[in-house]
Amino acid sequence: MKHDKYWMALEQVKGIGPASMREIHDALRGPGLSIVDLFALSPEEMRAELSFREPIAAAIDAARGRLALVEDEYFKLIDAGIEIVLFFEESYPERLARLLKNEAPPMLYAYGNRALLREKSAAVLGEKSVSEKGELVAYLASQDLVRHHITVVSGLARGADMIAHRAALESGGTTIGVLPYGFSQLRMPDSLKEVYNPDAMLLLSSFGFAAEYSTFNAFRRNRLACALSKAVYIVESPAEGGIFEAAKSAKTLGIPLYTTEYAEYPDTAAGNPVLMRELGAQAVRGRLINNALSPNLDRLIADVKFGE
Repeated sequence: MKHDKYWMALEQVKGIGPASMREIHDALRGPGLSIVDLFALSPEEMRAELSFREPIAAAIDAARGRLALVEDEYFKLIDAGIEIVLFFEESYPERLARLLKNEAPPMLYAYGNRALLREKSAAVLGEKSVSEKGELVAYLASQDLVRHHITVVSGLARGADMIAHRAALESGGTTIGVLPYGFSQLRMPDSLKEVYNPDAMLLLSSFGFAAEYSTFNAFRRNRLACALSKAVYIVESPAEGGIFEAAKSAKTLGIPLYTTEYAEYPDTAAGNPVLMRELGAQAVRGRLINNALSPNLDRLIADVKFGE
């Protein structure tokens, strides 16, 4: 038994972050204790037997008082078919632990095909108010990725993200939607309802069941989407904001970064030249396929298939 609810209670206590969760897990491994055993210890016993610092012992004691509240949330997750993936489990994505290190979310909440976490994937991200050109680019890019058996990762936001998900599903491919809130806030967008296939899509959140949307959570969502992917394609980005910050995350994490090159940039892509100039994003140019201009993703696809 994984005892997920105990880890959920810990995560919700002020002062317990990803690094503390890992410290607690590592401390339990030595004497072979479980998280349930830990919750049975007094703060004094925790300090004496596990050498926990006072703040961690106090936080664990506080988490014990949250168990009843967390249990209700836990059963709502179970009833909804949402699975919990803990940071020390074999099914937790190795890329997240390696790239994000102590910032990797200790818990992932997953609905759909969890096997997609092991597939080669690329993020397709863009502005909510994407231009008409960008809409077509996002759609064709996702189709191309599907043709090469690459899972499309995006943020389930309106605009470029939603188009990327829909294109992947319509083309018979797979996609991962990363949420900026907990599952209680999720409403399946109308544009996806008619093509939704639980075997072809995974919905993923690093936030507790009741967590609401915030700009900060959206930034964290974008960073998670980048870390899950072996390449990141920014369809369109303003010169600042969440999508631009996602590109920065890709750069700092060492993930190959791409962005659309236009002859004339729409306002929603004003940041694209900046990404190329300042962050070293590789330009995605168009090429004619069946008399239609399509984004050339050959280099990106090679990065996904043959890169680290």
